[in-house]
Amino acid sequence: MLGYRGNPAWRDMSEYVVHFTRDIDDRSASETLYVILDAGRLEPGPQPFGAARKLDALVDSQRVVCFSEVPLDRLDRLVARRGSRYGIGFTQPWVIQAGGARVWYVDRDSAAHTAFQELFSQRLSPWDANDPFWALTPFVDFPGEYGDTSYRFEWEREWRVPGSVEFSPDNVAFLFGPEEAHSEMVEKVGSNYPCPCIDPLWPDDRIQEALAAMPVPDQTFMAVAADTAEEDCPYCDYYPGDVCPGCGVLAPSW
Repeated sequence: MLGYRGNPAWRDMSEYVVHFTRDIDDRSASETLYVILDAGRLEPGPQPFGAARKLDALVDSQRVVCFSEVPLDRLDRLVARRGSRYGIGFTQPWVIQAGGARVWYVDRDSAAHTAFQELFSQRLSPWDANDPFWALTPFVDFPGEYGDTSYRFEWEREWRVPGSVEFSPDNVAFLFGPEEAHSEMVEKVGSNYPCPCIDPLWPDDRIQEALAAMPVPDQTFMAVAADTAEEDCPYCDYYPGDVCPGCGVLAPSW
């Protein structure tokens, strides 16, 4: 359903992430989607992303597959930017399990930016390509003004997964495509991918109807931050009466 963590009124949030395909050379966005589904794999683009993208020694480890957590009934701006209505959607818990995370937008020239750059500089000498710090850098961006260029993409609510993303049909929550192409999509991949087809420009009631046919997403948080059998979770107090993202259990109400 639309909403977040069982709260249908939280329409500014989403339990899913989406990846749109686009025309590539002589291959259309729809053909690209079919290639991805046939392979069961999303490949990262050739360019590295994140805070260490300019370090030649780390290029491959900083290449990522990009997703967005923009709510499904608010995708019109993302569709316009991508120039395509074709794509694929997953639940956020599954993408976390696949090694993904939200992008951390650290405003350029902020105190947090200064602190991060200091940590970055400390790791340039002596050099260690295996420093776990470099596993974080693909997820860090610095929005701001760069001369005459404005780099402001926080609205995309981006998630990233370093490297390729392999999936099975059961991992796919839904497919995107124009409504007039849904019959063709079902004909081409429906026997392998029984998930719903959604037009990302549908109104919210049509999207809600399509999602109603899906199983409820697993709300279990994949990375347990605290062993509640031994100690109190430090995050539960922030989520009274809701599923705590720190330990994955229902936090007590205040």
